[in-house]
Amino acid sequence: MEQTACIALLLAMLKRLPNISVPALVLFVLATFISQPQTCTAQKTWSLQQCLDHAFEHNIQIKLGQLGEVSAEIGTQSAVGAFLPNLNANLSHGYNFGRTIDPFTNQFVESSAIRSNSFGVSTGMVLFNGFQNQLNLQRAKLAQQSALSSREIAENNVVLTIAAAYLNVLFQEEFVRVAVINREATARQVERMQSLVQAGAAAAFDLFDVEAQLASDEATIVSTQNALSLSKLNLVQLLQLPASETDTFQVVRPSDEDLERNNLPSSPEAAVGHALASFPEIVQAQYQVEDAGIGLNLAKSARYPRIFASYNVGTGYSGASRSIDGTPTTEDFVLGSLVVDDSTAYDLVAQQEVYQFITTPFGDQVNQNYNQSVFFSMSLPLFNNFGVKSSVEQAEVNVLRSQYQLEQVRQTLTANIESAWADARAASQNTVAQESALVASERAFSNTEQRYEAGAATAIDYADARTRLDNARVSALRSKYDLAFKSRILDFYMGKPLTFR
Repeated sequence: MEQTACIALLLAMLKRLPNISVPALVLFVLATFISQPQTCTAQKTWSLQQCLDHAFEHNIQIKLGQLGEVSAEIGTQSAVGAFLPNLNANLSHGYNFGRTIDPFTNQFVESSAIRSNSFGVSTGMVLFNGFQNQLNLQRAKLAQQSALSSREIAENNVVLTIAAAYLNVLFQEEFVRVAVINREATARQVERMQSLVQAGAAAAFDLFDVEAQLASDEATIVSTQNALSLSKLNLVQLLQLPASETDTFQVVRPSDEDLERNNLPSSPEAAVGHALASFPEIVQAQYQVEDAGIGLNLAKSARYPRIFASYNVGTGYSGASRSIDGTPTTEDFVLGSLVVDDSTAYDLVAQQEVYQFITTPFGDQVNQNYNQSVFFSMSLPLFNNFGVKSSVEQAEVNVLRSQYQLEQVRQTLTANIESAWADARAASQNTVAQESALVASERAFSNTEQRYEAGAATAIDYADARTRLDNARVSALRSKYDLAFKSRILDFYMGKPLTFR
């Protein structure tokens, strides 16, 4: 759309030229935009809110905070799972060689290779462990809330950092603008002095003094432009944009009304009260106190007995297991001899059934070897080398440490807000004083400039007045942006969004 507007504007300008036909105009414009594609390309300007939105989407610290929330959610899922029984299946397949014990008959068997299989399912759950599962679940949920506070802290840090860098860019742009205005004023004096020297109404050394001032103004422009480029580079880097975009990076300049702030609170109590009640640093420190209390209860829970229940069901197969194959056969065998009349011997014959054995089929063994078991176990902590005692004492220390840290965070936050309020009040008063000083400096410079043009003041007087005016402008700019930033920091502590609207 920007290129279309540029083309229309260029066509309108070229139509005013004589002897140029419309087709020629079209061909000229097309050739111009093909050979110079960057011409008339609009640069994107960034508002403070756009900078913050972009940073929230790309900042690494914020992304790490978001990962912390995901990790805490996974921890909660694990804590919930501790209440559920486990369930495991086991399968085995192997071969035994030589003399070994049949796992299902407990008899010694000898073979070159005996195959065995086992199949089972087991489950178990903790019936009581000193309420550790409940405490761990509380701790996991607390970790989720703490992770949210950590991300909010990272976001607040990004907001303050981006806002400071954004204001620095605006500040440096004002420096460049002032430097350009001074250069233009000096250039007019150089032209005037050149005319006077050429007319013989002024000495050449007066021209040299003004030209030296012009050179100094040119150097100031270069210096301020370099400072502006560095401030833009800093903001571009904070936004994690390519450094190559620094030259084309532009920020939206707030209006003077947006930068003004005249309704500062009369005391910092409101900001302190809001921050102590809702700021993520305070909330996270409170979570740490709660977490330390849960840690103490967990340490004490080691003094309670543990009760565990388990259930197992299984079956198996062994290559050493044998079963009868078919109908047995009858065979005779001699038990011994019977002598009659001391001369005649008769054999005593008996019959026995002979069985044929085969390896029991797999399916039959699986059914025959089916087994179940239920167990309950309990462990009583009697003495553990003072481990539980030491853990409880250390947990008590952690509770006190977290309480002290919470109080330290409260004191630090209160001090920061009170300092921010004092800084904002001082900046407001300084702004009024610097604006008055600027008005006086402008009047003094205007008077000196008129006297210099009338020949009643020297170039040194003119340069001194210019220096005082430059210093007043810089001080006024600095105080204005200082007030804009510090007053909005105070708003930030009161829960208001940091913006210039």
